[in-house]
Amino acid sequence: MEITFVPAQGKILLERSYIVAATLHSFKGHRHVEVQIFRPGATDDEVKELLNRNLVAPADASIPLQVLQGATEEAALRCILESFTENESHALADYLEQRYSDTFESLTVCPLELPVPFGVGPLEGIIESKNSGFIRFDAVNDWPLPFRAWGYYDLDQPLEDQT
Repeated sequence: MEITFVPAQGKILLERSYIVAATLHSFKGHRHVEVQIFRPGATDDEVKELLNRNLVAPADASIPLQVLQGATEEAALRCILESFTENESHALADYLEQRYSDTFESLTVCPLELPVPFGVGPLEGIIESKNSGFIRFDAVNDWPLPFRAWGYYDLDQPLEDQT
């Protein structure tokens, strides 16, 4: 399992601003499955703490309004809150390496670029389907970390040929 930590290129604006991406060797009969690992369950109080801090970019005028229909600053802030602190991301990487090293091809941890674009939303809000859904890492009986972690996968996404 290859683990890459991408260092921040400047000052980190928020403690909780590290995102984690992984590639699984195989999952549900598919090879090289990409998974976005995130922290679900942001609270309304956490969202309120981030309001008015310029963490969400203004809407891009080149994006048609119908594409942004329903987009809110709150949804974008919930997206930010799905990231991990630097310490959490290291603890998560250590845990995943110890428990799932034969399952993962790679794991990448990097800082989230802020401000996030208006129109992004939390992964937790995506509705699961036959080919997309969540891996609930924190649902295992001996989950050792003091925070939750889920992985979002979408088997309908085109995969690069890595054979």
